[in-house]
Amino acid sequence: MSLLTDPEKIRAAEDVRALILSSGQEALFLRAVPGERLYGSDDASYAEVGTIPLEFVETPPEDLNNKIDAVACVLPDADVRPEDHVRTDGGEFRVQTVEDERLFGVVTHKVLKLVRLHGS
Repeated sequence: MSLLTDPEKIRAAEDVRALILSSGQEALFLRAVPGERLYGSDDASYAEVGTIPLEFVETPPEDLNNKIDAVACVLPDADVRPEDHVRTDGGEFRVQTVEDERLFGVVTHKVLKLVRLHGS
């Protein structure tokens, strides 16, 4: 037995979508151009994928956990992958992890854990 009906699940996902969009924040996403590079290196060339709405929060230094500098919530259909780059007014970050957030069986959004790139 599910705690939420299908219409309630849809409504929950729509509510989270509205919250992310109402933040009014967007970031430019960049993806590594295919080619040879050292594993995990940020020396590769990155091409713009486009802008994506998000809710972006820089993590205060006293709250750093696992060396994460910021988190961002994006829509569940956003094609964001680990090692992509996110460019905001606050600088450029590498996507460390992408995790689906679920509410009783429905994916409401994705949470990105971000690491600030040196020199940005």
